[in-house]
Amino acid sequence: MSLLAALADLVQPVRCVACGSTSGALCAGCLPQLPAFRSRDAWAAAPYDGAVRTALLAYKERGRRDLAAVLGGLLARSVTAALGANRDPPGRVVLMSVPSARSVAATRGGDHVLRLARRAAPACGARVAGDALTLTRAVHDSAGLTAEQRVRNLGGAMAARPARPGLVAVLVDDIVTTGATLHEAHRALAAAGWPVLGAAVVAATARRLHPVSRVCIGSAQAHGLT
Repeated sequence: MSLLAALADLVQPVRCVACGSTSGALCAGCLPQLPAFRSRDAWAAAPYDGAVRTALLAYKERGRRDLAAVLGGLLARSVTAALGANRDPPGRVVLMSVPSARSVAATRGGDHVLRLARRAAPACGARVAGDALTLTRAVHDSAGLTAEQRVRNLGGAMAARPARPGLVAVLVDDIVTTGATLHEAHRALAAAGWPVLGAAVVAATARRLHPVSRVCIGSAQAHGLT
């Protein structure tokens, strides 16, 4: 923490976005402590409800960038779990953040997923490729769309830079709902020759939760996008 940040905290302590305590942006009591689990399309650190949902909305929509560190820490848990499903990756791991439309990134003060990926990468021993995936056409906001509409909205909308020898990808996003975004990103990376180990997110919506046994973690099937 910088001296200016420390002084500001003394004058106006940072309050937990969930409970209002002065123990940090998302206090230890509100931070989920469960191990990362497997949803259908990605490893997730928490269900998308309660304190985590409140924190993600505040981070994305209300400019609470002070939540980036703690949310990045949750994403790191998910990435670590995804890597644990492949104990011998066939190359150096690169975190690939799903792209945001420029207009969306502008309203949020930058690419919010890329910011979380950069927070998570050091804890996972990974690097970040922020420009590897791009949108090739305009897409609609996915809020309120059905699963079928999301697939049509995103189908063929992404492209990836050509794969680089010795590197493998892990897709990262903030939330998985229907899985349409991750599937399109996976398609684009595969088309560009990237080996994709799996995907990791901060949170998964309830409709996508499919917990798996710890015994399954070592399976090569555990990190595919099915």
